[in-house]
Amino acid sequence: MSYLITGGSGCIGSYVIRDLLAKNLKVVNYDFDARQEIMRQVVAPEALSNLVNVTGDVADAAHFARTVKEHKVHTIIHLASLQIPASNANPPLAERVIVGGLVNVLETARLLEVKKVVWASSVAVFGLPEEYDGRTVANDAHHRPQSVYGACKSLGEFLLSYYHNNYGINAVGLRYTAVYGVGRERGLSSFSTEMIRKAAAGEDYEVPFGDDTIDWQYVEDVSRLTLLAADTGETKTRIFNTGGELRPVSEAVAYLQRLAPDVRLTVRPGKFGIAWDYDTSPLIDELGFRPEYSMEQGIHRTFNLYRQQSVTSVIG
Repeated sequence: MSYLITGGSGCIGSYVIRDLLAKNLKVVNYDFDARQEIMRQVVAPEALSNLVNVTGDVADAAHFARTVKEHKVHTIIHLASLQIPASNANPPLAERVIVGGLVNVLETARLLEVKKVVWASSVAVFGLPEEYDGRTVANDAHHRPQSVYGACKSLGEFLLSYYHNNYGINAVGLRYTAVYGVGRERGLSSFSTEMIRKAAAGEDYEVPFGDDTIDWQYVEDVSRLTLLAADTGETKTRIFNTGGELRPVSEAVAYLQRLAPDVRLTVRPGKFGIAWDYDTSPLIDELGFRPEYSMEQGIHRTFNLYRQQSVTSVIG
C-alpha cells in the first residue's frame, strides 16, 4: 500500500514526500514535471532513490486511475494545480487542471475504494476584507473569489463535499494561505520566498504589497498539517481554514533586513487583494493542529537554508 502525491515535484509536495520517505513509507510522485528541480533542493539524494516517479497529467483520468491501481494506493494527497497568474491567463487550462483534475482524483477514489483523499484548496475562495466587515473569516464564510484560480477552488470545494455526501469518499480540503520556504517558486504569493532568497544571495529586491498584513505559513508546518490530515479518520468538517501567523509585510521585511543588512529591500505600496485573517478553530478542535513556526523562525530558517545552498553551489 502506498501514498500518491499529485504535483509532488512542487514546493509543498516536495516536503510532503520528504517527510513520508523519512518514515520509510512507499510514496508515488505523480507529476507532469519530471525535472524535479525543486524536490532536489528539499529531499536528500539517498531518499529520492526510494521514490516512485510517474510522469502524468491529473487531467488524464485513465492514466491516473491505472497508476493508483498499479501501486495499490490507499491515500491520495492531491496538490497539483495551476496557480495565479497562470490560471488567470488561461481559464480553460485552469478549469481542466484544477476542476477536472479533482474530479478525476475523486472518481478514482470512488471506483478503487481509496481510503483517504487530502486536497489543497486555497483561501483564494474568499474575497476582500470588506466583504467580511473586516472581521475574522469564519470557516463556513461565503465565498467571493477574486480570480479564476479562486473560483475553480470554490467549485472544487463543492465537488469534494458532494463526493463525500453521495459516495462516502473520506476526503478533506485544506485552505492553504501564503506558503513560503525553500522551493516556493510559483504563485502570486511566492514573493515572500523570493525576497528571502534574494537577500540570502546578497541581491537587492523590491517587495510588493507593502501595505498588507498577510498570513505567513511556513512550508514545514504545511507539510506536517497535510500528513496529519492524511492520517486522521473521518472529520465533521470537510474543508478547513488553515493559518500560520498574521503579520504585516513591513515587519517581515524589517526582520529580513536585520539578517541581511547589506542588501537593499525596497517596500512597494499596495495590497494583495484578499482577506488574510481566518478562523482556524475547527482545525484545532478536530485535527489538533497548531503551527510551530513563527514568522521570524520561518524566515530565519529559510534564509539560512538558501545561504547553505549558495555556499554548496560555489564549492561544487
